[in-house]
Amino acid sequence: MANLEGIMASVQRCFIILDIPEEKQGQREVQDKQWPQKGEISISDVKLRYRPNTEEVLKGLSVKIGAGEKVGIVGRTGAGKSTLSLALTRIVEICGGSIEIDGENISEISLE
Repeated sequence: MANLEGIMASVQRCFIILDIPEEKQGQREVQDKQWPQKGEISISDVKLRYRPNTEEVLKGLSVKIGAGEKVGIVGRTGAGKSTLSLALTRIVEICGGSIEIDGENISEISLE
C-alpha cells in the first residue's frame, strides 16, 4: 500500500506540472545585437499578479531609471522589491503596463 501511495503521489505531481503555463513563444529577436547599450530602464504603469485568479501584487508601478544610474530599492516586507526583480527578468510576466530597456519593450522580445 505504501508503494502504491508513492506512485499515486508521483502521478498527481505530473498532472500539476502539466497545468503550469508555458512561456510565450514566437516573439521577435532583438535587431541590435549590442542591445542594451545605455541601460536606461522605463517602467510604466506595471501591474503584476502571480496567478490569474489572485490579486495584483504590483499595482500601477511607474519609474524611470536613467542610463548609468545606480538605484537601491527599499521597503517593508511584502512591498514588492523581489517582485520587481522577477518582472525585470521576466521570471513572472506582467499583466499590464510596460517595461522598456533602451526603448525596447522587454515583453515583446524573445527570452532566448
